[in-house]
Amino acid sequence: MKYFPYEPRKHQREVAEAVRGAAERGEHFCLHAPTGFGKTPVVLSALLEAAEGGGRIIWAVRTGNETDRPIEELKVISRGRGIFGMSFRGKKDMCLLARGMGVSSNEGVSNLCRMKRESCPYFRNLRRSEGIELEHPVSFSEVLDIASKLSFCPYFMQISMLDRAKVVSLSYNYILSPLGWAIRHKVRFRESFLVVDEAHNVERVAKELNSRSLSLVSVERALSEIDKYDPRGSLRGKVSSLRDFMINVAKGEDGTFSLEEMLSVTGFEPEDLRKFHELIDIVYSDQIRRGKEPRSYLNSVAEFLLTALEKYGEEGVAYLYSKEDGINLEVWDMRAREILSSLWSDFRSVIFMSGTLEPIDAFAETVGLERFSKMSVPSIADPERVSTAIVKGVSTKGEELSAEMVRRYLRVVRSFLELPGNLAIFTASYRVQEEVIDGIRDLAADSGRRLFIEEREMSGDEASSMLREFKNLPRMGKEGLLVAPAGGRFAEGADFPGEELEGVMLLGIPFDRLTTKTRLQMEYSERLYGRRGRYLAYVVPAMRRSSQALGRAIRSEEDEASFLLADERFLRRTYFSLLPDFVRWNVRVVRWDSGASV
Repeated sequence: MKYFPYEPRKHQREVAEAVRGAAERGEHFCLHAPTGFGKTPVVLSALLEAAEGGGRIIWAVRTGNETDRPIEELKVISRGRGIFGMSFRGKKDMCLLARGMGVSSNEGVSNLCRMKRESCPYFRNLRRSEGIELEHPVSFSEVLDIASKLSFCPYFMQISMLDRAKVVSLSYNYILSPLGWAIRHKVRFRESFLVVDEAHNVERVAKELNSRSLSLVSVERALSEIDKYDPRGSLRGKVSSLRDFMINVAKGEDGTFSLEEMLSVTGFEPEDLRKFHELIDIVYSDQIRRGKEPRSYLNSVAEFLLTALEKYGEEGVAYLYSKEDGINLEVWDMRAREILSSLWSDFRSVIFMSGTLEPIDAFAETVGLERFSKMSVPSIADPERVSTAIVKGVSTKGEELSAEMVRRYLRVVRSFLELPGNLAIFTASYRVQEEVIDGIRDLAADSGRRLFIEEREMSGDEASSMLREFKNLPRMGKEGLLVAPAGGRFAEGADFPGEELEGVMLLGIPFDRLTTKTRLQMEYSERLYGRRGRYLAYVVPAMRRSSQALGRAIRSEEDEASFLLADERFLRRTYFSLLPDFVRWNVRVVRWDSGASV
């Protein structure tokens, strides 16, 4: 372990050797290892050794906020070695001109850069300079700080630095979408090792990036833009017809719509896309002239139409309408396996890693991975420090909870709150959470615990502040209760080491709601995989969300945790076998009315 900067712990040496060997042979590799194992430094050090003969390391993470983690580890590895690396962020995070003008959306920043680049003082200063060379790894915030002091454009400064970077950390978008052109012309993918971090997310992200939705609100605001900038143009009647079509089609239950019917009713033709973009540029120019953010709802309509037309007739693409959050149309591309399978060969070797990659063969099947090697590392938890109870007599199965089921669940919650320390209840969905939250408020108050609830529209800043307060309670001798949906930001993206979280309750199983969209996804999966389709498309994702939520409480060998699985369906062999090993070690079954805590 030439580059590993720490004393190796159990299994780390074996994983490093396996990753390095696979990379050197040009093989793909799947690693399932628990959070707290040290996946980032182990894999990074192994790939640095494999890349000594040439090649770069591209580290892909789910969101831009996670890009700094591998660079922080590289800083430790790089001491005395001079290995340069960087975290790469998009224009939205890096544009000084946009910050000064209060422009904050991706669309607004992108258009501002496109239309004002030649006159932008930061871009001109950078272009006139001889550039800048850094010797040590840098995070995006450090690049931003350096560029700000020099009055350089941070985004294009980081572009200029890509030539020298041995390690580049970036979001999935630069691998899975056309955004990748910004990287490809500086970093040759075919000679690079790719790490897909938190790889259990990659299938879902691929679908989202290749799909497109349009709300009735956006269409109505697009009409307002037309009335202001081109009221007599041909687009006025067609966009108005689109609005009427959306209102009429949504009179029924959520379902699918016919693209042919929509085009017939509205009269849209491919030539209209050119007219859209001519008008959109007029809107952008006027907004910039008036010091406004260059955004257009007409662009939302045009992008939706372009996607709908491009994907027409493709197997695995559905045209949907829904009314849950207002009237929306959606082009839903379910072809993650097809989309992803063609990407992996672009790289010398791809390392997929996650704490919830099991079952690995199922993961590989759904992301189009055919030839690969794999390794699963057991949990770092101490079996003597964890315990699990599965509750019979309760379940979130069905469209809504009956009054009796709500009563039973609140009885279980009351028993759960008898446990000491900070606790979390991860619910099957926001819908389930809203059905039980009033009762949980009362129970939390009775127990003297401070209650923290993840709300649907909570901003990132609000969530971060709430998380800090919850995690800090034990240091003040207090106890809290966190209530959040499994699959939400706290159930997947937060760490709770030590006393920050000592008990986790799963209130139901986080299956996708059985909407038209979910049913179509399962039908498509069954066409691809036969009888395994439902298992791969519906069961495995739900159990991965469950595993992610349960894993919040186990971050080291010293952590103690109690788990309460409040849904009798967890007793089914198929579901139980997909739970983390530390949850399956010490299990007992209790009745909902037993009054016994875990």
